[in-house]
Amino acid sequence: MIFFLKKYKDQLWLLALWVLIILIINPLGDFPLNDDWCYGKSVKTLYENGCLKIYNWGEMTLVGHVYWGYFFTKIFGFSFTVLRFSTLIMGFATILGVYELFKLSKLPRWMALFSTLLCVMNPIFLSLSFSFMTDIPFCCLTIWGFYFFSKAIIDDTDKSLYWAIFFCCWAFLIRQLAWVFPVVWLITVLYLKKKDKRNLIRALTPLLVLIIFSFFFSYIMEVNEILQERYNSKFKLLIEKIISLDKRIFLTIFGYLLKSLTYLGFLLAPIHLFYFKRFTFKGYKISAIMYTLIVTALLLVTGNAIPSLDNIWIDFGIGPTLLSDYYGDVKSTPYIKAPSLFWQIVTTIGVFSSVTLVLHAKKMVTSIFLKKNISPLVVLSFVFLIVYLSPFLVVGLYDRYLLPLFPIIIVFLGANYKQKPTRIFKSISLTFLGLLSVFSVLATHDYLSWNRVRWKIVDELVAKEVPKNHIHGGGEYTAWYFFSGKDEKWWENIKPVYSLVFHVKPNESVFKEYSYSRWFPGKPVIYLIYNEDLDKKLQ
Repeated sequence: MIFFLKKYKDQLWLLALWVLIILIINPLGDFPLNDDWCYGKSVKTLYENGCLKIYNWGEMTLVGHVYWGYFFTKIFGFSFTVLRFSTLIMGFATILGVYELFKLSKLPRWMALFSTLLCVMNPIFLSLSFSFMTDIPFCCLTIWGFYFFSKAIIDDTDKSLYWAIFFCCWAFLIRQLAWVFPVVWLITVLYLKKKDKRNLIRALTPLLVLIIFSFFFSYIMEVNEILQERYNSKFKLLIEKIISLDKRIFLTIFGYLLKSLTYLGFLLAPIHLFYFKRFTFKGYKISAIMYTLIVTALLLVTGNAIPSLDNIWIDFGIGPTLLSDYYGDVKSTPYIKAPSLFWQIVTTIGVFSSVTLVLHAKKMVTSIFLKKNISPLVVLSFVFLIVYLSPFLVVGLYDRYLLPLFPIIIVFLGANYKQKPTRIFKSISLTFLGLLSVFSVLATHDYLSWNRVRWKIVDELVAKEVPKNHIHGGGEYTAWYFFSGKDEKWWENIKPVYSLVFHVKPNESVFKEYSYSRWFPGKPVIYLIYNEDLDKKLQ
């Protein structure tokens, strides 16, 4: 027992921290968040009717996610609280995977633990862990798949490769994006390994297995008429945009690339700044400053300062906020808004920090052309970054799609790097981590808190026999009760006699006020608006 506690003390500390975070934020509440109403609806149908139904909302494979939630509902019954805990378990599995990956990359213990916590306290990761969105499970399988691919490339063992293939197939059952994993492996092996029969077979095996697996999956889904109409729509859009060769596509790619780098730069700022000092070529400081000034100016002029990507990190909070007065607005938070100067500073820090990533990528490309020896993990992570991000730069990007890149960037920058952080760096880094943690925990708590009260109001109205289509309870409410794959304008079923809002307009009549627990500044109230004229018209 003592040996176990000593051997896994870091993992146990991470578990204790994760449990503490869960207790502080409070995941309880039978209500959907963001798009997870759709995934919850599939689980509910499977649980109650015993048949799998994928609703025509997204374009993902999704089956693996639905059955993961179904496993827990079979034990505990259906509720979004149960589904949320299923994601929290996946969240901790992700944390373990990230830490084990950093150990494999030979990061010093302090840096490995700090980097893991930085990934955990990322507001995008933390908030999504308290939902039934697909992002955390997919990120979890991505990290573990990458971990075993890394072991396979280092140890040259088939066992690790089999595990990597297993996680590829599981990830594919959530999102088709899992296709990038065997492609990354193929490119990496062909570059690093000797071109003999065994290595060629090992390079191709994951891709061939996933091809067979995907055909088998599609056949079963089509025979049983389960595939949604929008299945693979993003892939088709990607092909169309590439074939069209529209000049605007290059502006789109450039814009998304700069925004992505800025997000990745800011949320990993201490990591980037630590590894920045490895560059000592003549003029590197001036180059970094010029890059920062030019890119920051471009982002500010075009209105793309952080947070400019949809739809989790929204101004000074997390979301999206989809009550009646914010319906369709996924980039705004209802209360505290940071001044534009604050976001200009955050964006500048993000751009400057991303210089490390840009310079290291440039060094990688140069090393490849000069045929220098490069760490296998650095090559694997570099190829992953390019292959994973490329499709999103063409078809569009949500901030949550960046999640798997955060730990892999740390591997790319830090694998086998021996220099240890100084005390000053540790102090600055822990201060950054502390501020980020406070923001993420408070924002996630407030997000769940107001949603909990929102659905309490809805339940009260329904209990008083108010017709459900007379309630505008926000985007998730409307979709949960009225989404229809057959009716193109299903949302028009809502006749908003009662509407839930954060801010009352001068011509609106407040029926009742509801307070909720809010830790960020701002009035913690949701207003129930009553439209008397509409009510009379509908009677």
